[in-house]
Amino acid sequence: VAAGRGAAKRFLVLHAKEAERRVLAVESSEERNAYIDSKHIIDLQGIRRADKPYSLALWPSYTPQVSFLFLTMDELDFPEVWDRFFADAPPGRFSIYIHRAALWREGGRQPGNRSALRGARPLPLLRWGAVEVPPVKTSWCALMGAEAALISAALQDARNQQLVFLSQNTVPLKGFDYVYQQLAVNSPVTSKFCLAQPAYYKLAYTETIRNELQRTCVFRDFYRSYNPRTLKHHQWIVLARSHAEALLRSAEKALHVWRESWKAAAPDLQNRAEGCSDEAVPITALLHDLQERGRSTGNTWADLTRIGVEQQCLTFVLWRHCFGDTELEQGAPIAKELEIVRRHGEFRMLTDQGFDFFESELKRKLNGYPSVFKRLPMEYLSKLVGQGFMFARKFVRDVEVVVDGRSVSLDVALAALWQSVDEEAASQRIWSRLSTEGVPTPI
Repeated sequence: VAAGRGAAKRFLVLHAKEAERRVLAVESSEERNAYIDSKHIIDLQGIRRADKPYSLALWPSYTPQVSFLFLTMDELDFPEVWDRFFADAPPGRFSIYIHRAALWREGGRQPGNRSALRGARPLPLLRWGAVEVPPVKTSWCALMGAEAALISAALQDARNQQLVFLSQNTVPLKGFDYVYQQLAVNSPVTSKFCLAQPAYYKLAYTETIRNELQRTCVFRDFYRSYNPRTLKHHQWIVLARSHAEALLRSAEKALHVWRESWKAAAPDLQNRAEGCSDEAVPITALLHDLQERGRSTGNTWADLTRIGVEQQCLTFVLWRHCFGDTELEQGAPIAKELEIVRRHGEFRMLTDQGFDFFESELKRKLNGYPSVFKRLPMEYLSKLVGQGFMFARKFVRDVEVVVDGRSVSLDVALAALWQSVDEEAASQRIWSRLSTEGVPTPI
């Protein structure tokens, strides 16, 4: 183990800068360019299909709504959890919109591809008033069209003031009353973004090795070194209504702006590119919109403060080494992990340029890109609920929650925890990053 780590450190020190110089001197591969172009076209077409929102004027005494926007393939992984969540929600305080990517059909004739909805499975959460959003074409790492479609649908209802993006394997860590109070009552005009820490190196493989050696968070921002107004963030954001409108106005221009950073970032990835559009275009659009209206200070961070973007991570997801030295870290001991590397014979990632770590069995075995929860103790779930997170994701459908040696269903476990959470304390424990750099500070 010690010898392996020593070899890795020597490689990093001696070869990192030389590797960057060599890679940066070479043109991007055809595979990389084709990947970027294909994703860009899908996103661009989806954004252009989004309807321009319209809504009726609000009554003076209207009740603001939190709008839950689900990006799914076909159904939700935990409908029983969401049933419990919405069962406690007063009518008129929420709305639900669902995009089901699997229903998209090439060449759908009806506007918004509504023909794809005929004969589909029943819409999840229909009993709570869920609205089906006509599907647009998406693919892995090309979800901006679906996000634009969801935003456009939600903006038709003027009561929707806070828009929350959720995945199909996301579950709520708090009851509805907490979520509504924090979003619609306490912060109705701000958006919440969870930004990534900047990458230290320009190459993805060098950065990965560095983070493994130092056991630091692997979710990194390679974009800002090329353009300080293209920042990487986790895609599960919360948008204030005014920011949702701005995003739709500037989405296409922001997609082009971000694409330039995307093309340049992590050039050693020869058959793909680093990150995805929904991890950068939303915040790029807000900054671009401010600049277009002549209100930019020229400083990215000052602009984010000016428009009301809060750096808050409200959806928990566990990326490798990101919560080291905190009670939320779930990584295996270093000796065990290095044994996995040795057993797979993949120390060659240090020197073999043909080895693709990001498509390797090793990456899957390490389970941190991000982590998938198959079994977890009730104590750990309780810790998550006690923090400022409102939601969490990457649970398998048959996840086991272990309580005193026996398994209980996730919906039963969460419902019990919602009732016992100290909401005042939790509201003071909001992480600004999904890593140790964002640990909440005592007030």
